[in-house]
Parts: sequence; structure tokens; C-alpha cells
Amino acid sequence: MKTLSAVTLIIIASTGLTLRAGTTWAERAAAMNRVELSAGDAAKRATEEEKDQRNKLSMRLIKPALPTVDWNADPTALPYMLYQINKRTDLPVYVDTEGLDVATDQLFDHTVTYLTAHVKFSFNDKESENLARWLKRGGTLFLDDCYNRGSPFATSVRPEVSRMIPSGEPVLLLEEDPKVTDVFKMTYQTPFPGSAPLYGSPWQYFLLDDRPCVFFSPNDDGCGWEISTPPSASNPIGEGIGHGGDNKQREMMYQWVTNWMLFVYTH
Repeated sequence: MKTLSAVTLIIIASTGLTLRAGTTWAERAAAMNRVELSAGDAAKRATEEEKDQRNKLSMRLIKPALPTVDWNADPTALPYMLYQINKRTDLPVYVDTEGLDVATDQLFDHTVTYLTAHVKFSFNDKESENLARWLKRGGTLFLDDCYNRGSPFATSVRPEVSRMIPSGEPVLLLEEDPKVTDVFKMTYQTPFPGSAPLYGSPWQYFLLDDRPCVFFSPNDDGCGWEISTPPSASNPIGEGIGHGGDNKQREMMYQWVTNWMLFVYTH
């Protein structure tokens, strides 16, 4: 499984991933958001150098074998989320929007994977066995309910995770929990999901060997990361589909995932 190089980890440790001196996150976000980037532009960025995933932050989108799972419901979500992380931290990122078959050995080339859908999901025996081995070796899985109102996807989480982690029980991800107390403090000091009406419901996590290795968000974070229209001068990061273009809420979701990715790669 690919992990960050010692050089990258030194960068993380030495900088604390703070913002550039003399600027606030709001100032940097404003400057960043002046950059216009369409979905087509994002795809064209895949040069030979960018195709090399070594020593880069990445999150691969899972394509389950079950054909009824709408796994690619938010096609621009991961490219734009990773773009935002790169701009906020200066760390290199790797983008691949092809669905990942987790029944293959390709799974072990990745540190973080992501599954979202509106409907019930399930993994076949080979997928579950491979995911169980991958989690045991240090992988981290992020599950995201695309429906955002409690759905068949949400009710699938516990039984499917129990096939990978037989003794696993969901734990609410709360600030007072010492195992995850730093998760939303890596770069931004943000409230935890569920701590205020604007911020949705609490996330959950599952432990394996005392490590949080599966996270579940009931808040449809992917729909907050994506864009539905190309950016423009009046709306530099595009209009969000599921969250009505509410950039305040979307900014919080970008901050959450930036913190979370860095937590996963350094804990």
C-alpha cells in the first residue's frame, strides 16, 4: 500500500500545515476561489507526472460489483475535493475518477477509498475479504450517504462493515473522544459535524486494532464537494448541487475533509 514519503511527512510535521504567514484562511480561500477551473480542465490536468500516485494524497472511488449501486452519483466531487486540499495545504494530490474494483489487488495500491450512493449497497465475498485484509494492513474507508436523510445506504453501513470487522461497532465521532480528538484540528479549527444545526449529524467510525479505519458520514459530504456548473466570475467554485450553492456550508465541508485526510495519513 502506498504511503506518504518521509519527506512529505517531514513537511507536515515541520509546518503543522498552517496557512501562509500573514494570511487568514478566509483570505487564502478568497484568493484560491478566483481560480476558474471547469470539470474538463480538471480532467486535462492528468499529465504523466500527475498520473504518478507515489507520495501524493489521494482517495479512490469504489465501484462495487453490485450493479444497482449508483457509486458515481457525484462525478466531480473527488476531483474538486482533492483540488481544494492541494490549494489549501500545498501537498501534492493524485486524482483518478475510474471506479476501483476492490476485489482486485489494485486495492492495495491505495491508502484511502470512498463509497457513496443513494441506495442499499453490499459487497460480495471476495470484495469483503479483500477489504478486510486491506483495513488490517492500514487502509481507511470513507462511507458517505448520498441521500442525506437516512437511507438504505445508511442502513447498509453496519452490516457491511461487520463483514470486514466482525467485532466492529459504530462509535459517534465526538470531540471529547481521545481517539479522534484531533481529527478536525489538523489545519482548521472547526466544529465537529453535528455540533450545530448547520453542521449536519455526527460522523461515525469503526475501530480495528484500536485504529479508526472506517468512517461514515450521514451528511452527503460528496455533494458539498462537487460542482454542477463551471466556475464563473460571480461563482468562482461553481454551484453545489445538493447544498444549493451555500458556499458557507461547502467551505465547512472542504475544511472537514482537509482535516480528515491529513488525520488519516498521519495517525
